[in-house]
Amino acid sequence: MEPELRECREHGPFRGKPCPICGSSSKLLMNSREIETMGRILAGMLRHFPENYGIKLDEHGWVKTYLIVPAIKSQRRFFDWLTPYHIEALARTDPKQRYEVNDREEIRATYGHTIPIEIDDMSMEGIPDELYYQTTPEEYEFIRETGINPSDKTWVHLSKEVRQAYVSGLYHIDSPSILSIKTGEMIRDKIPVYRATNEVFLTGEIPAKYLGELKNESFELTPEEDADIKAVRERRERKIRGDI
Repeated sequence: MEPELRECREHGPFRGKPCPICGSSSKLLMNSREIETMGRILAGMLRHFPENYGIKLDEHGWVKTYLIVPAIKSQRRFFDWLTPYHIEALARTDPKQRYEVNDREEIRATYGHTIPIEIDDMSMEGIPDELYYQTTPEEYEFIRETGINPSDKTWVHLSKEVRQAYVSGLYHIDSPSILSIKTGEMIRDKIPVYRATNEVFLTGEIPAKYLGELKNESFELTPEEDADIKAVRERRERKIRGDI
């Protein structure tokens, strides 16, 4: 269950309670259920099908925050209290850094797009020499010859840590293997790699020469990770069955 989104009068929005800086009481902005619902709405709107909400993203995936509020209200009447500030507070406190807001009062998804967007405005600084990609032994036999190209997403997603790649893989694969990627060599060869968040990195494609060691490791999940993975998989299966 998502922690509540609250606001401290002095230190601004945060997740949980009380304020982690001063410990004072705070104003409730969104409860756990509202955060979960809004997360699914923003994922659809900013990553997959903005046209379903009647909005248009720019070439880099940005849209004015004040434009998405009436779009959400028109389809979800129980969000009649929603304001741009709620959206910005949700984005700024998201623990997975799934959203980005700028000083032009715009918001975008930082990763996970299935629609074409440009990301050349993302940072290319401080990229680690090695990043990680989740795969399977069967897929590895194929990509070691062909390299890696985006499948269901517009960009190839890489993780900073082996464990992170393993957990990300579990959302799609029962027993993911983790492949190291020689991103330092890619950058030296003028293949751009972008920093989407502190933990997630994006690139257009990875030629086979930059594939490294295949690691078959497993990690123990936290209760929160296990519950989230099960919920996402169950929701995907229900969608495939046509239950939602």
